[in-house]
Amino acid sequence: MIRSNLQLPNTPDGWLDKDMSESDRPVVQIASTLDYDGARRQLTLTRSDGTIQEFPASNNPDSRSRGRWPNGTFDYERHTSHPEDAPDSAYGSHGNYIFSVPGRQDMGIHSGHVGHRDGLGRSGVDYPTFGCIRTTDEGTAAIRDAMRADDPVTSITVDNNH
Repeated sequence: MIRSNLQLPNTPDGWLDKDMSESDRPVVQIASTLDYDGARRQLTLTRSDGTIQEFPASNNPDSRSRGRWPNGTFDYERHTSHPEDAPDSAYGSHGNYIFSVPGRQDMGIHSGHVGHRDGLGRSGVDYPTFGCIRTTDEGTAAIRDAMRADDPVTSITVDNNH
């Protein structure tokens, strides 16, 4: 599911007490989301302000893995970085953004293997993973930027990933 034309609701006049101090006003936090469309091989980051960024991506599982990422919506769990993080490393320059996928461990979004080729000649986003979705360094940098801007990614929705 790709979200587009996201608009925040209008606040009716008088909704907030104008005499209320800034610290007493309610806080509404809307977070960023990720969508992966397996048929389009595209990762979409939708920021809370409606900004949409799209990146090439692939869920190309290694034959020794537990298979593709299942369709559904999954909550963000944690980020891991690696000492060797670089564009050509296994996880790319920005580490692995891991989501809670039932029955699977360490399922994440990462980049990497830009210059390496597997036995079938695949590299970059097409290089196989153990179930993770591989995107570009630009894609993982956008996720990192959202996290650092108090606009955290809270979930990923995976669709058409057969």
